[in-house]
Amino acid sequence: FPAAGGGGGGAFHFVQGTVASTWIVVHDLGFYPDVQAFDSAGDQVEGDVKHDSTNQLTITFTAAFSGDAYCN
Repeated sequence: FPAAGGGGGGAFHFVQGTVASTWIVVHDLGFYPDVQAFDSAGDQVEGDVKHDSTNQLTITFTAAFSGDAYCN
C-alpha cells in the first residue's frame, strides 16, 4: 500500500464499503498513525482526521463516498 511516514511498528488497511462522509477506523495499532485515504476510484482524498484514541480515529470528509484508508 502507499508509503507514508509514521511511527510505531505496524500498519492497518481499512475498507469503507458503504458510502459515508464520516469513517470510523478502529485500527488497534496502539499509537497515533499517519493516515492516507482513497476513494473507490483510487484517487487520494483529504479529510479531517481526529485521533479518538491510540486505537481509533475518525475521518470526516466534505462528501460521502466509499474507499480505503491506510494507517501506518
